[in-house]
Amino acid sequence: MKLPGYVKEIIEIYHRAGYEAFVVGGCVRDYLLGKEPHDYDIATNALPEVTIQLFDHVILTGLKHGTVTILSNEPVEVTTFRLESEYKDHRHPETVRFVNTIEEDLSRRDFTINAMAYNDIRDLIDPFHGQIDLEKRKIRCVNNPDTRFKEDALRMLRAHRFAAKLNFEIEEHTKLAIEKNSSLLRYISIERIRSELVEIMRYDPYEVENMTELLIDILPQLKQCKECEQNSPWHDTDVLHHTLRALKFLKPFDETLAWAILMHDFGKPETKTTKDGRDHFYGHPLISKKISLELCKKFKLTNIQRKRIPVLIEYHDDHLNANLKTIFKFRIQRNFDEEMMDQLLTLKHCDIMAHSLKGIQSIENWKAFKTFYEKEIKIRPVSIKDLAINGSDVIQYTDRKGSQIHEFLYNALIECFYEPQKNNRKYWIDRMTRKK
Repeated sequence: MKLPGYVKEIIEIYHRAGYEAFVVGGCVRDYLLGKEPHDYDIATNALPEVTIQLFDHVILTGLKHGTVTILSNEPVEVTTFRLESEYKDHRHPETVRFVNTIEEDLSRRDFTINAMAYNDIRDLIDPFHGQIDLEKRKIRCVNNPDTRFKEDALRMLRAHRFAAKLNFEIEEHTKLAIEKNSSLLRYISIERIRSELVEIMRYDPYEVENMTELLIDILPQLKQCKECEQNSPWHDTDVLHHTLRALKFLKPFDETLAWAILMHDFGKPETKTTKDGRDHFYGHPLISKKISLELCKKFKLTNIQRKRIPVLIEYHDDHLNANLKTIFKFRIQRNFDEEMMDQLLTLKHCDIMAHSLKGIQSIENWKAFKTFYEKEIKIRPVSIKDLAINGSDVIQYTDRKGSQIHEFLYNALIECFYEPQKNNRKYWIDRMTRKK
C-alpha cells in the first residue's frame, strides 16, 4: 500500500520512538478497492500523552477515548489501540480500555471491510478476512453481528450505507441481526438517521427498499408505499419502487430535491381507489404535502427545506402546458422564484422518467414547456423586482401609500408580463404622471 509522505513520516516517528502505528479502516478498504483514500486514520499502541510529546501540532479531539489529531499536510486522527466497555445507550461506550495489539483493536470495529490495518513493516493485517469480503462484495460484521448492533445501533444504518455506496450485499447473518435489533434504532438521534439516509439516497436509492422494516417506526410510509401497487397504464411497479427509480434520475444529487422526491407520493396509499381494474390516486399531492410537513419537522430539515419541499410536492402533479398562463400561475401567482421553478422542473422530470413506457411519453410535454419557459422568461418580467420602476417611483409620481404601492406594482407586473414592451421606465413615469 502506497502511503502519502506525511502519513509515512508520522508512522516512522512512532516506530523510531519504539511504538507501533498502522493506517486503519476506510483508507485501507478504499485502497484495496482501487480507490484513492480521502483521509487517513492511524491506530497506535502509544498513549495520547506520548503522541502529544512526539508531535508539535496536536489537537485533543477525543482524549478520553484515546483520540487526538495530528496537524500535518492534512489532519490525521490518531487513536490508541483500545477495547470498549458496555454500551448502555446502544450508541456510546461507557469507558474504553487501552490494549497492546492492533488485532485487539480491530476486533472492536463494525464490519470486516473496515477492520484492516497496514504499515510497511507488517504489511496488511486482516484478522477477520475483510479482503475476502471485499472480493465477495459482502458487508459482514466483525464477530457476532447481534453484539455489534446492540453496542451501537447506528451500525445498522451504516451497513446499508456501505451497501449502497459500494454496491455490496449485506451478508445473511448480518441482515438477520439487523432485523432482530431494528427496534434499537430509537436510541439514535434523528440527525444521525437523517444523515445516513441522505447518503443512502445519494449513492443508491434502491437500498432504501431493503430498509422498510428497519425504518418502520420512523418512516412507516416506506412500507405502506412498498405494499401499494399501481395498476394503470402509466405505472409498472409499486409506489415505493417508482419513487426510488425517480431518485435514480436525480443527477446531480440535491438533498432538498431528494427529500421532495422521496415523499412526493407518500399520500398515494391513503387516496388509492380502484375502478374497472384501474387504480387512481385522486388528491394524493395534497395528502403527500400534509405528510411532508410533519416529516420535514421530524427530520429537522432546514427552514428553507421545510418551506419549499411541501410546496414542490403539492404541485408536482400539475400539468405544465407550454403557454403564458402556466408561467404566470407559477412565477407570479404562486410566487415561485427561479430556483424553485428549476426544482419543480427537476422533480417532474425525475417523476416522469420513473413511469412506465407509456407514462414516459409525457416527457415530450415537459420538454416543450421547458423550452417555452426558458425562452419567455428572458423577455418578460416575472417578479416586481424585474420591473423598470420600483416603490420609490410610485411614491414620487403618485399619491399611493402603504399597500396601494404594492398593489400598483403588482398590477404593473401583470400588464408587463403579457405586454413586455411596456416594461420601460419612461412609459410608466409618463403614465403615472398623467394619473397623478
